[in-house]
Amino acid sequence: MEEMFSRFDDLRKLIVKLYNNKNVRRWTIEIVVCIVVGLLAGCFSYNALHKKDKKLTVSEENAVAQEEVVETTDTAESTESSEEAVEDNSVITVVDPGEYVDTIKDWSSDEISAAISERSQYLTDNKYWPTVASYWETARGVTGDACYCTYLFNTDTTVYTTADFENVPAEVIHIAKNEIYARHGYSFRDSEIMNYFMGQVWYSPSVMPSDFSEDVFTETEVKNLDMLNSIDTM
Repeated sequence: MEEMFSRFDDLRKLIVKLYNNKNVRRWTIEIVVCIVVGLLAGCFSYNALHKKDKKLTVSEENAVAQEEVVETTDTAESTESSEEAVEDNSVITVVDPGEYVDTIKDWSSDEISAAISERSQYLTDNKYWPTVASYWETARGVTGDACYCTYLFNTDTTVYTTADFENVPAEVIHIAKNEIYARHGYSFRDSEIMNYFMGQVWYSPSVMPSDFSEDVFTETEVKNLDMLNSIDTM
């Protein structure tokens, strides 16, 4: 114990000696001042950085909010554009003259109009025409001259199935079957069918029933005839 007290006493004397030294006191004061200044500077720096982080966070949140607004606006504009596109698609289109039957595709509009006017008498009170005309417009979106200048179905190039004629009116199916004959110039005995095709600008009766041969039909036409015969109820 005495030894420990002796060491404390020596330490006290050293501190007193150092304190009485002017240079030591000056250095001590300078060190304390530096420490205090450093602490204050650290506090100010921390506060400044903390405020900056808050500003950055707020700016980022604002940026995200602005992006969401832009995305919402773009989505709304896209939806409006889509709705406009749907509305545009609902407009009935007219078949381009380039899609007319080959025998008349090079005719002028005046020639086609004159032929339609001349043949219109055949469609007056025809029992097939109202249903077929309605089918052209509602199912195909075709109106105007194209109804008189275009084949009802591509039975010479496409093999159809019964599924293709689901919900198709019986009159249209009956005409589709006979159209295969009409393409080859068949002259019909049935006056209603004959008048219907006489109302079509492309139709040119050239073969009497007694002279007609089904050998003129292609393999595709034969398949379509068999299928249409199976569903024709008229």
